[in-house]
Amino acid sequence: MIDEILYMETRVFSDFCKKKNISAREANRLFNLYDIWSYIETCYDSLHLSGDDSVLADVETIINKRGAAL
Repeated sequence: MIDEILYMETRVFSDFCKKKNISAREANRLFNLYDIWSYIETCYDSLHLSGDDSVLADVETIINKRGAAL
């Protein structure tokens, strides 16, 4: 199952970088700061039932609600 979680994290992370037009370094800083890696790992059982676009929208919502202006 760890492989599936890592695969999802990689896809969502890559999509986030592309959509926000930011570097992987900056995206990783945000994912760490706003605990997105943990969110994906903890909620994987329900997240994998959604498409990547839905997961990406959730990530953006979390980051925005926690104070980042994206």
